[in-house]
Amino acid sequence: MSNMGTYNTLKVDEQCLSCGASFILNIQFKFGETWLYNYRLGEKIKWGSANNGIPNLDKVKVYGVSESDHCPHCKNPILGEYDIIMNKDIINSIVPMNSLGDYDFDVDGNYCPL
Repeated sequence: MSNMGTYNTLKVDEQCLSCGASFILNIQFKFGETWLYNYRLGEKIKWGSANNGIPNLDKVKVYGVSESDHCPHCKNPILGEYDIIMNKDIINSIVPMNSLGDYDFDVDGNYCPL
């Protein structure tokens, strides 16, 4: 688990590739108003006073890190880092992170326009 400071959480229905059990995967991310909001796929993120990023981008991927590194049922490892794909502030999908090098963490590197 990564300590990201103030962040939001994307809650995703996941199925373990090892045991087949279903569980909720919590993915922390910093984009939009980072105020510990919980989101699901298809929802629009909020903007306000504690913003990270730029609102209303056509297509962006956002760095996301899982709150857990193992399946809650069988304890086998699961992926830890994801690209969260958004379009016009709507969370469209998640994919396994392609490359950490795509993100420049020295300059608001929690997202990358696509």
